[in-house]
Amino acid sequence: MFAKLKKKIAEEAATAPRSGVRIPRTISKESITSMGADSGDDFASDGSSSRDDLPAQLLRRNDQIRKLEAKLSDYAEQLRIMQKTKDKLEIALEKHQDSSIKKLQDQSESHLASRAKMAEGMTLALEKKDQEWIEKLEAVEKEKAALSARVEEMMEQSLTLFQKRDDQDELEGFQQQELAKVKHMLLRKEEQLSQRERELQQKEAEVQSAKRGMSEARGKLQTSSPSPPTSNTTVTNTSDLNDSREINFEYLKHVVLKFMSSRDAEAYQLIRAVSVLLNFTREEEDMLKQTLEYKVCV
Repeated sequence: MFAKLKKKIAEEAATAPRSGVRIPRTISKESITSMGADSGDDFASDGSSSRDDLPAQLLRRNDQIRKLEAKLSDYAEQLRIMQKTKDKLEIALEKHQDSSIKKLQDQSESHLASRAKMAEGMTLALEKKDQEWIEKLEAVEKEKAALSARVEEMMEQSLTLFQKRDDQDELEGFQQQELAKVKHMLLRKEEQLSQRERELQQKEAEVQSAKRGMSEARGKLQTSSPSPPTSNTTVTNTSDLNDSREINFEYLKHVVLKFMSSRDAEAYQLIRAVSVLLNFTREEEDMLKQTLEYKVCV
């Protein structure tokens, strides 16, 4: 708006001197004649005018000149007033422009300071936020590392547990095999004992038959002569042997049953007795001991 006003005042100042040219107060005849021609009053318009009317015409022309000079003075005064007003307006405009420029500069500086302060605040806020995110990220990384270590530990524990379970299964399988061998061996020994028991019964029957025969023979001998003491001693020894074998068989059955139904520690103490009664070899006795040791370890 101020630029347009200043431009308008400059245009008026440029055009004003053209209309403000001062006219000299003494005018020649030619100028008067020219003015008269310009104003529209023609001296030659009246063909009947004579040279006697010339003074009157000059008076009229002088009146017109005075009027024009008065108007010209008025125009000059108006121009002076307008020039003075223009100068005042230019001064006011310059002051207003200076004030506006200063105000704009102050506003710009204030705006720049505000923006700088806002930018600084945003920078501090962003730095604080970045620090918070960095701390959170470090906490997450630590938690991740702890979880990874925990997972690895659990994996190791799982592998150890699986390995122990496999070892236990293998040991149980081996133990079952060894127990099966021991049971088979005990069954075989039991069959052997049964066979020996049958043989013993057969021998016992033979002994009883021999005893009866010897009794009959002894009766016959007693009728004829005293019986020899050696025969009675032989029969007594045979009977004692049979009784001893029967006692050993019953004891063997009792020891085997107790061995199979007893706990590990008690069974370990009965190994030697079972080995002696069943006539185990050294290898069979060691195998029985190893089987019981595996069972105790499990």
